[in-house]
Amino acid sequence: MKAGLYARVSTEEQTEGYSTDAQRRAFQRLCESKGWTPYREYVEAGKSAHTDDIRKRPVFKEAIDAALAGEYDVLVVHKIDRFSRKLRITLECFEKLGKAGVGFVSIENDMDYSTPTGKFMLVMQGGLAELYSDNLSQETKKGWDERKKQGLYCGLLPFGAIKGEDGVPIQDRRETESNGAHITNYEGLTMSFELAAQGKSDREIAEALNRWGHRTAGNQGNRLFSKDTVRGMLTNRFYLGELPDGNGGWIKAKHVPFVSQELWDQAQESQERNRKVPRNRPRGARLSSFTGYAYCWYCKGRMHTGATKKGKKRLMCATRVQGKGCSQKSALLEVYETQIEAYLENFQIPEDYQARILEAHKKLVAAYDDTMKERSRLQSQLERNKKLFAWGDMSEEDYLAEKERIQHELRSLNLPADNEKTLERLASFLRGVGQAWRVASQEQRNSLGRQLFEEIWIKDRQVMAVKPRQELEPFFRMSYEEWRTKFESAASNPSQSSLRQMTQSQPCLLLEAKVRRWRNQSRGSGSLRGRVAKTGQHRC
Repeated sequence: MKAGLYARVSTEEQTEGYSTDAQRRAFQRLCESKGWTPYREYVEAGKSAHTDDIRKRPVFKEAIDAALAGEYDVLVVHKIDRFSRKLRITLECFEKLGKAGVGFVSIENDMDYSTPTGKFMLVMQGGLAELYSDNLSQETKKGWDERKKQGLYCGLLPFGAIKGEDGVPIQDRRETESNGAHITNYEGLTMSFELAAQGKSDREIAEALNRWGHRTAGNQGNRLFSKDTVRGMLTNRFYLGELPDGNGGWIKAKHVPFVSQELWDQAQESQERNRKVPRNRPRGARLSSFTGYAYCWYCKGRMHTGATKKGKKRLMCATRVQGKGCSQKSALLEVYETQIEAYLENFQIPEDYQARILEAHKKLVAAYDDTMKERSRLQSQLERNKKLFAWGDMSEEDYLAEKERIQHELRSLNLPADNEKTLERLASFLRGVGQAWRVASQEQRNSLGRQLFEEIWIKDRQVMAVKPRQELEPFFRMSYEEWRTKFESAASNPSQSSLRQMTQSQPCLLLEAKVRRWRNQSRGSGSLRGRVAKTGQHRC
């Protein structure tokens, strides 16, 4: 088994003498004791692990990409905070590593996910990332909802705006020199709307902004404008003195409009005329529950989601939609969702696995229990910057930008107060994925479905077969065997109602067993989709 090491020290830790050599020695000792072959040591110096953007940690990204590409079998870190100081990032990486069949070991934290069971634990912990993020965002959302009620903007301010002394956004009229001329971001904003009103394209407006020396704002600040950033700016109703209400609408804000209603309307009309491709999907269209893993039983192509005139979602064969001659019939999305729900009602992760997953998650959360320390560090940095600005050692622009960044990080540290409630939610998820599917949104169902299945196969109004993820197949097998025992028992004592109830309770599993036998007879033929294509239609 090949093992890769990821070692990291930040700039501060380097000055404190925190050595990468110690991390390397511990890695070598671990490989010797396990009989592993050291593949490569990914060492990153002077980088913080507090960021949510792994692109700012190129060596870390390289280590993850190499693992996902199958270059080595287990990723080793000396301590979990060497890997990441953001629990959400760790959980998301765990999910990717587990699905790729790559193990993970943290030497100091005594976490060993290098076995087949350990890799399953990685996938399941990764699946909890969304639940963790939901809890994390609820606390932040409370504060943001209160700010919205007061008409105050939440988040990073868009181009052309800065925060005023009372916290209300104002026009950014700070002058900067570019190409021998003094410019302001607010001038760049008004120029963009005026050019749009004259019929200029998004690309032409972006070129004009870049030519005058303007750069983007927000968390991707100081970059060249593109047609996409211009399009987002020209459709942002913040500039009309409005705020999003969280339900797809807009409410009146405390800040004054940055552009007039007349100029706004002229810009929107010109933008609509410039649009060469008409919209074929409604504004706000989102991911559906089966996007990306549903396939047509007839032509082996992908199933896509459309909508009826009344706005109800339908699942349809993409090949047929393109007019390429597939006989697949479409049906309302809820027809298939109900079948999957009934299927999942009988799927249970055994209690001993539930306990192990929750215990592993408790251990991981405990390793990240440095919220107070991080809050103190950020507040000290905020006070230090305030003094530097007062002494004239920091410009106003740099001070405001740093203040905005630090306050954003402080808001993200509002972890749920009651961790027991969080763990109970995780336990509920593990106890009943059927219930989780029932109450989930479309996006959440898609995430859950991808955690459980690699592929599902649709034939007209019926879910014909499913292919579970490899690490979950033993549990689906157990669920099926239990159902088959009950089914055979009901069949030996024929009661039409009980037999019908048993048949309806598992719309896919009996077919799944036949597909599994069919799959075993076609070893070496690639994925299930490939085997379906080679064998032709399979009628159960």
